[in-house]
Formats: sequence, C-alpha cells, structure tokens
Amino acid sequence: MTDQTIASAARVRLTQTEYATLAALGHLGPDEVSGYDMKKFVDGALGYVWAPSKTHLYAVLRRLVDEGLATRRNVAQSTRPNKQLYRITELGRAVVRSWLDRPETESDPDRSIFMLKLFFGSQAGREPLLFQLVAFHGLYTERLATYEQKRAGIVEAGSRDPFTYLALLYGIARARAAVDWADEALHELGA
Repeated sequence: MTDQTIASAARVRLTQTEYATLAALGHLGPDEVSGYDMKKFVDGALGYVWAPSKTHLYAVLRRLVDEGLATRRNVAQSTRPNKQLYRITELGRAVVRSWLDRPETESDPDRSIFMLKLFFGSQAGREPLLFQLVAFHGLYTERLATYEQKRAGIVEAGSRDPFTYLALLYGIARARAAVDWADEALHELGA
C-alpha cells in the first residue's frame, strides 16, 4: 500500500453502514462477491452486531463503487437475471484499516424504541405493553439460541478468528442480559 493511498484513506469519511459494508467486502477475501452473497454473509455472521436491509446494502455497494473503494463487474446469466460482482479496492482496504484503527466514542449504543415506549408506559394501556414485552422476550430468546448455536459450531470446528469470536460473545452476553431483564420485568409486572 502506497503512502498516497494511506493519506487518501485518512481523508475518507463514510457512514457506519458504509464502513461496515466495506469491511465485510474485505473480510470475504480477494474474490468477487455478489450483493446476494454479501447479504447472506452479513445475516449469517454479523446479524448479532449489524444487519442492514437488502435494499440499503445494494445502495451502499453502489456508493462504494462510485467512491473508488470497490469495483463492480456485471455478469450476464442465461437462466437467471444478470448479477453484479463486487471487490474491495486497495483504497477501500486502506479506508477500512483507517476506520478500524480510529477509536470510537459511542454515546448511545442501546437506543431502543421499545424501551422509550416502556419508559412512558404509564400513559399507555397495560396489555399492549405487556404484549410488546412478551414479544421482546421471545425475540431475544430466539436470538440467544441462534448465537449459542453459532458458538457451538465454532467450538466444534476447532478453529476461529479471535476477533469474530469475541464479537459473537458480545452478542451472546447482550442477548442473555435482554432475556434476563425481560424475565424480571415480566415478573415485576405480574405477567
């Protein structure tokens, strides 16, 4: 990587979704990947940390190409719709490195519309909020089971990327805390 590439990378400012998409593209390796494959990877491997919608992901990939951080190649297919394949550029790798090396200060990592609604719950009907609380509990119970299953697969495989594994452990801890909190909240509300 040239000094000019590194200097150019330091000047690039992207949204968190753009940085994450670019990092995922770099993580998938030197081969080209389709937007579909990117979405599949993100949902399967990163869903406990970050998961953009399919349409948002495709829009971000287009912007990354426009910025010179990724390349796109159109592939004609005879039995399926044509597809586009993406690959991170040298500048894109430098931008990811610059982003990863820069410390972040998170002022609000746990923004939640449900928690906001619950905070103002005395102004609402009890039953609708209990219904939402039960749904919250169910969602995090399923999420915890999925993450635990991922961890078991990683442990069984016997090899892991320590950083990816630590992110998974964060997802497990967060999901477990949410389930524990929901159990306590349901008990507190007599449900």
